[in-house]
Amino acid sequence: METNENKKTDDFVKELKNSFYFRTLTPEKEGIYHADIKFTSYINLIFTVQDLLKIALHTLENSDLENSSQIEDPAFHLTSILEIAIQLLPCSEAEGLDKLHKLYLEINSENKNEQMDN
Repeated sequence: METNENKKTDDFVKELKNSFYFRTLTPEKEGIYHADIKFTSYINLIFTVQDLLKIALHTLENSDLENSSQIEDPAFHLTSILEIAIQLLPCSEAEGLDKLHKLYLEINSENKNEQMDN
């Protein structure tokens, strides 16, 4: 039974290496990773950073959804921030985690069946 578990694990590791799973974080150096955020231009980057600062100011100055005097149309800036959050969501990693969980359940089930046979 041990060989079957090792084969499943080896097959899973090979699939991960050949797939698009775990691509959100890229190793930079030991223990440090980076995630890429895409921008269409420098002006888009600058406006996005400006939106981050504006929405932070708005949040600090207002307890509710009211508009502060410094921020024109806070919903627009919030949209920009949410778009960044969407880019950072590790969706492909979630698929890999689902497969890892399925492999774990299979191996765990086989271990339980083996223990019941003994």
